[in-house]
Amino acid sequence: MPANDVMADETDRIVAAALQVNGRASWGEIARVVDLPERTVARRGQRLLDRGLVRVSTYVDPSRVLHARAVLFRITTEPHALWHVARTLARRADASSVSVLEGSSDIAGMLLPHDDASIRELLFTDFPELEGIDSINVTTVLKFFRSGHDWRAGVLTDEQARLLDESSGSEVDPADSLSEDEEALIRLLLKDGRMPVAQLARSLGLNVTTTRRRMESLNRRGLMHPRTEVVPSLFGLGLEALVWLRVPMARLEKVGTALAAAPEVKFIAATTGTSQLLANVLVKDADEFYEFLTGPAVAGHEGLEVVESLVVITPVLRGSLIVDEAPEALANDMPTGAIRL
Repeated sequence: MPANDVMADETDRIVAAALQVNGRASWGEIARVVDLPERTVARRGQRLLDRGLVRVSTYVDPSRVLHARAVLFRITTEPHALWHVARTLARRADASSVSVLEGSSDIAGMLLPHDDASIRELLFTDFPELEGIDSINVTTVLKFFRSGHDWRAGVLTDEQARLLDESSGSEVDPADSLSEDEEALIRLLLKDGRMPVAQLARSLGLNVTTTRRRMESLNRRGLMHPRTEVVPSLFGLGLEALVWLRVPMARLEKVGTALAAAPEVKFIAATTGTSQLLANVLVKDADEFYEFLTGPAVAGHEGLEVVESLVVITPVLRGSLIVDEAPEALANDMPTGAIRL
């Protein structure tokens, strides 16, 4: 079903929003927090999962777990090559997001190369070997002010979100890393973030208690937590756009932090290049996008300049979520076990 044709009511939105906060919460836990019958929550939640409107996987910190450096790309292709290039990029194991933009057959997204050698290979071999590319621009993410995994639709109250949220990161250690068993656990959860603990334990050859403790340890250390991708139109958000922003360096931290708090901003990062910030924006329609750009969220910041804004025509890849507008061949040819941001 195309994302723009999503039929959903308030109950669907509440259940989807609860899964956004904690994709591993049981139907009973969600029901108690949002004050709905458990059978209703289970039926609606499973339907959302089965239809691909909601997908639960796992988020890991790319710099700490993958030792990766996030890079943003923007590619202009020849018109006939647009979908071929988009499919090829989305199939990469290090792909985090891929979008087709309005304009001159443009594709933008984010990759997570493992090291500098991988970045050189990307620039000197992988991109040039793609047929039909006219131009390539690659920049480095310097800081995430907000990542896609922690965006919330604003459907739940703060108290409901607090009761469901199990993430803490209270023991974050920059030098922390994964054991082989922990990495295997994460790869299973990437495929199905709601896989029961008993099934995880069988797959790992561990007992249930040990598996549950390892999951709790990864979450407590800030190395892993559930990531839920929801088709935005489920929340009535019919327009997605990318906005490149220029801001004086002395105000970069303040402006980036402020924009990250805006409900319309799903993702924002400081980058190298001619623009200092890139924001991924979700709004209801073009009127709301205009209000966002001309209102206090953007225009209210002294020295902040919109360099360019482009509507996303088709979001091809969002973390682990293959969006329905993408060609069917894309969904049938994805790598398994890739760790995505």
